[in-house]
Amino acid sequence: MTNPFANSIKLLTIINLLASPSGATVKIIMERLNISRRTAFRFLGALSELGFPLTDEQSKPKIEKTYRLMDSYILKLPNLDLLDPGLNNQELELLLNILNHYETQPIKKPVINTIRAKLKAFQTRVNEV
Repeated sequence: MTNPFANSIKLLTIINLLASPSGATVKIIMERLNISRRTAFRFLGALSELGFPLTDEQSKPKIEKTYRLMDSYILKLPNLDLLDPGLNNQELELLLNILNHYETQPIKKPVINTIRAKLKAFQTRVNEV
């Protein structure tokens, strides 16, 4: 039985490769994921269609292009690269206050608690930077 999340795992692996300082070439993506060149380009195209800001550079004409995610789009944590939501501290505070307002509704409390925890993690990171 095939893993129903196989393509999602591959896509996340490519995002992680592209988020690294060195980026990744199509050859690296192919080798790391054991996929064809065409499939690697399909994944890169899908990321572009999803709005991921990809850059590519080629140091010399015969050298393969290196693809990266724009640095401003990535939030660096000690052991993880996350997509930066682009929220400043005031925006995070407002979102947390909105969550406090809706917290009194019992059905939404578990969801609000998980959202709050995630926002506070981003807020801590924004304050450190």
